[in-house]
Amino acid sequence: MIKIKFFGAAGTVTGSMHLVRLPELSFLVDAGYFQGIFSELNAEPLEELRKVPFLFLTHAHLDHIGRLPILVKSGFRGTVITHRATWEIGRYILEDAFHLMEEDERLYDLEDLRRTFSLPVKFVRCGEEYSIGPLKFRVRDAGHILGSAFYEYEYRGKRFTFSGDLGNTGKPIVRDPQMPSKTDVVVVESTYGDRVHRPFEESVEELKEAVFSTLPNGKALVPAFALERAQELLYIFKGWEDSGEWPEDWRVVLDSPLATKILTEFLKFPECYDEEAYARFLRENPFRLKNLLITRTKEESKQLNHVRKGYVIVAGSGMLNGGRAIHHLKHMVEDPRNALIFVGYQAKGTLGREIVDGEEKVWILDRFYDVNIRVYTINGFSSHADRRELLNWIDSADPDTVILVHGEDEAREALKEGILERKRRNVLTPTLYDELEV
Repeated sequence: MIKIKFFGAAGTVTGSMHLVRLPELSFLVDAGYFQGIFSELNAEPLEELRKVPFLFLTHAHLDHIGRLPILVKSGFRGTVITHRATWEIGRYILEDAFHLMEEDERLYDLEDLRRTFSLPVKFVRCGEEYSIGPLKFRVRDAGHILGSAFYEYEYRGKRFTFSGDLGNTGKPIVRDPQMPSKTDVVVVESTYGDRVHRPFEESVEELKEAVFSTLPNGKALVPAFALERAQELLYIFKGWEDSGEWPEDWRVVLDSPLATKILTEFLKFPECYDEEAYARFLRENPFRLKNLLITRTKEESKQLNHVRKGYVIVAGSGMLNGGRAIHHLKHMVEDPRNALIFVGYQAKGTLGREIVDGEEKVWILDRFYDVNIRVYTINGFSSHADRRELLNWIDSADPDTVILVHGEDEAREALKEGILERKRRNVLTPTLYDELEV
C-alpha cells in the first residue's frame, strides 16, 4: 500500500512538495516555496512532517526547495537525497531568498537556515540505482536545469515515478530529459500542459530581433531567473559574439549577485552539459563575453540608469517580484525606446504577469507608472516541457495512473484531456492536502 499526500498541488506551479507513506518508511519529494498569490500558504504548519526520515530534492529552484528551512524549524532532521549540483546551488538560492524577505515576513530565522545546511546529505548521480531498505530508486536526468533529476521508485513490485520539473528539449547547456521506464503510477508536472512552445531556434531569433532592434537607440531589460536562464542567455550572447554578429560597442550586463554566484557553479559541473556545450567548455569559458560587465555592488547597478543605449541588462528577478530588475524597470518603463524582454514563466500575482497580461499602468516600488516600454514575451526559452513533450514522456512511462501536479488548473485540465485522448488511463488532479492511495 502506497499513500501520497500533496502539500503543493492546489492549481499552482509553485510550492511542490509530496509525502509518500509506505508501510516500512516514508519520504518527501521536494519542499517547495509558494510564490505569487499563493505565498500565504507557506505559513501552513508542517509538524506532521518533522519525523520523515528522507527528502528527495529534484532540483534547486525555490519552488522545489524553499520550504526546507521551514521544515527544519518544524523539527525535520532527515537525510536529503539529491545531486551535488542541486545542493550546492540550492545553498545560494536559500540564502538569497532569506535575505530578500522582509523581516516581518520571515517564517524561519538564520539559525534555522544554518541547521538546514547541516542536514545529512546523500549525493546521487543520474543513471545510478540505489536502495533504502525495500525501496529501490533510480535517478534519471530531467533536463530542466543543471543537476535536475526525476526519480523512479520500486517498492515490493510496485513502480512509481515523480517527474519533478521536466525540461524543454533542444535547449543549450543541459541535456534533454531522459524518457522514463515503464511504471504503474506517475506524478508529473503540468506547467505547460495547455500549450506548445515555439521551436527554440525560432525563439533565439526572436530574442535577437528584440535586442538588435532596441540597442541602437535604447536599452533592453531581460528579467531572468538567476538559476539557468541567466547563464543560458550569456551562453547565447557569447555565441553571437563568436560568430561576429555582436557589435563591439554593445555591452551585456549581468546585474544579479545570485546569478553571478551560480555562474561559478556552472563551471564546476560540466558533466551535466550536453555534447555541444561540453565541447565549447573544453575550448574556453562558454559564458564569458569580451564586453560582459558583471556588477558587484548596488552603486554599479545604479550607474546603469545613466546609460541610454547599447546595453542589454540581465537582472533578477525573473518575475519582477523583487531584485534589481524592478529598479531598472522603474527607470525604463515609460520610455518607448527601451525593451522589456520576458524569457520565462510569469506566475499569477507577480508584476511580470500584470505586464504580460497587458496592464497599461503598473505599481513599481513607490507609485504607478505608464507601460510605454516595448514588451516581448518569448515562450520558447522555457525550461519546462510543453504539452507535446509531456504527453510523449507520459506515454513512455505508460502508467495505469497519472497524477497531475505543479500546474494551474487550466493547464492540468487540458493535459488531462490530452492524456485521455491518447489512451484510457486513471488521471487524477489532487488539491492541497489531498491524500491518495495508489
